[in-house]
Amino acid sequence: MLDAYKELTPVVYGENAVKHLYTERRTPGELCFAMHWHDRMEVLYVVGGSLELHAGEGRYTVCAGQSAIAAPRQLHGGFAGGEGVVYHTFMFDVDKFCNSTLAAQKYLLPVREGRVVFRRVVDDEGLRKVQERLLTALSDGEAHPLTTVGIVYELLGILYGFRVESSSLLKKQNQAFSQILQYVNDRFTQRLSPREVSVRFGYNETYFCRRFKEITGLTFSGYLLALRMEYAQKLLLERQEEIGSVAWKCGYPDASYFSHCFKKQFGISPMEFRKGKENAFLQ
Repeated sequence: MLDAYKELTPVVYGENAVKHLYTERRTPGELCFAMHWHDRMEVLYVVGGSLELHAGEGRYTVCAGQSAIAAPRQLHGGFAGGEGVVYHTFMFDVDKFCNSTLAAQKYLLPVREGRVVFRRVVDDEGLRKVQERLLTALSDGEAHPLTTVGIVYELLGILYGFRVESSSLLKKQNQAFSQILQYVNDRFTQRLSPREVSVRFGYNETYFCRRFKEITGLTFSGYLLALRMEYAQKLLLERQEEIGSVAWKCGYPDASYFSHCFKKQFGISPMEFRKGKENAFLQ
């Protein structure tokens, strides 16, 4: 995704109140999703390879069988690990599961309000079993939506055993930095420098560069490259434009340099990517 800030496009859940996505990234280091935050909750269940999760407070490796947890308003971004990654994403709004019961008021309201978050990476057999049941319910056309809702409550109950108190200072810092990410994301095809951005937001350039890498896991130039390469993939797959046109739209006036960067990032040229993405990635 290209929204490296609060998402503006609403997620449509349907009557079971859960959105499920299946994702494969076969190239090591490939961007899975740029740094962003949202009001919903996400659980990313890794079933193959590994996911490199970048968060405001650090970097984590999520291996097969483990789950990455993104509570409401927590910055997070992800890249494929050394052997690529295969994972399921479960999305749901905690707010929709809040009701007048004592349990919801006591345990879910603090999550919705950001007073309680969860361990970033959870390795738990009970959680794996619940997620497998959730996958079955979501793929089974005969499963009743209330069954799915019940499984989500069970999932939340397990996660509560891995809760941590939210740091209000860290939360405030992350929300402030999300404005910087929004600025960069809106202009990533333009010429940007850490000096320009740090001055615009009132930071010392050295501190800005250090803090930027702490939060995103990437240098400023590396982050721009990741966004541009993701956008390049999108254009190459969706449109039959000349490579030079794609390069220009991604912020590269020199098509040769663009092709060099693309091949260095993914191991294949833009044309090879366009002609046979699946075969090229599986070689």
